[in-house]
Amino acid sequence: MTSTMNEDVQSVVVGSGTDRVAINLGQASTDQTQSLLLTSILIEIGDIEIQIRRSVQTADTYLKKENNLSTPVRPPKITYQYGEEGKKSDKEEKVKTTQPVRWDYSVSRVNITCVIKPRRRIKMKADFHLSLSVFKGPHMWSRLFPEIACKKFQSPIRIYTDQCEFDPTLTQRPFVFTAGENCCQTLENTGSSFQVTGSGHSVITGGPVSDQYQFLQFHAHWGSNDLEGAEHVIDGIRLPGELHIVTWNTSKYRTPQDAALSEQFDGLMVFGILLKVVSSDNQEFGKLVDLFSNISYNGEKIDLDYEKVSLSSFLPNDMQSYFTYNGSLTTPMCSESVRWIVFREKMGVSRRQFEQLRQLKSSCRGDNTTSGYIMQNFRPVMPLNGRVVYRSFS
Repeated sequence: MTSTMNEDVQSVVVGSGTDRVAINLGQASTDQTQSLLLTSILIEIGDIEIQIRRSVQTADTYLKKENNLSTPVRPPKITYQYGEEGKKSDKEEKVKTTQPVRWDYSVSRVNITCVIKPRRRIKMKADFHLSLSVFKGPHMWSRLFPEIACKKFQSPIRIYTDQCEFDPTLTQRPFVFTAGENCCQTLENTGSSFQVTGSGHSVITGGPVSDQYQFLQFHAHWGSNDLEGAEHVIDGIRLPGELHIVTWNTSKYRTPQDAALSEQFDGLMVFGILLKVVSSDNQEFGKLVDLFSNISYNGEKIDLDYEKVSLSSFLPNDMQSYFTYNGSLTTPMCSESVRWIVFREKMGVSRRQFEQLRQLKSSCRGDNTTSGYIMQNFRPVMPLNGRVVYRSFS
């Protein structure tokens, strides 16, 4: 089976030579989203060509039905802290009035079974069984959200140590990460990852920034196997996972939402910690993942015991060796408001604990329309587009 792709049509061809079946997939759009739909079947047997096309009315009906039945996958949420719940900014109100578009990490799949029945005289009959998954994964985000297509400084990226610029001033401003005991209060399945949040006092200073930041939440990205999962690729190697600790600039912005929407590369500072496979369980990480059975489904949330789960236990021992660059969030709307800190030191996680990550489900409890597990939730690497990546170590 072969496939071809251009901007408007994807074709899947079964067979070769003069006896083949071509399935054409075109873009069918609505006011809020775009999806791949079966638009035509082209059957070529010898010198006979038969084409079956989907009517526009049928395509519209399918999209309306799909939009009504599908359960949206929610990105890791940005939470309010310190009594800001009732104070919405103009940007937040604008976002609130816009109905959210669904996105996920899916890939395009077409399952085809073709049975050609024997000819009788000049009559000929073929049976086709088609299964098409609607594609709303990372390669479609720029079509689901046209604003993303205009952005140039996206994350994640490939980082090559020898191509990074050493900045000696980074060593003169060491990171100070002060986290109160109530920073980890809740654990939630967001449908795209787990997420830990809390309202405990925290202050982050130093590094490449001069402002003061505050802890917001942390989550992780992983793959379906040990060869993929991390979002950043270091020196050509992609590890199986990556932990993101998200902080927001309290010196310049009133709320986390304002900071996330700033598009100024200083609204958020995200600490990326790469996860590698080790032979034994990570005891601190294990205190968290052992609770995942309580949040198996999208939307489920539990309270955390701060004496058990501490934010400081997820930070690397060496916080002064890192890569840093200006980038974006790695989930829609992919706002370019992030100063990235990717630590050189990695966190070890056992295979058993990675399997616990993969047991989280993207669907809600009782939802029969989708039942998939969160098997891969990482965005592909994006072009550097002339950006300089700095390193704090020589």
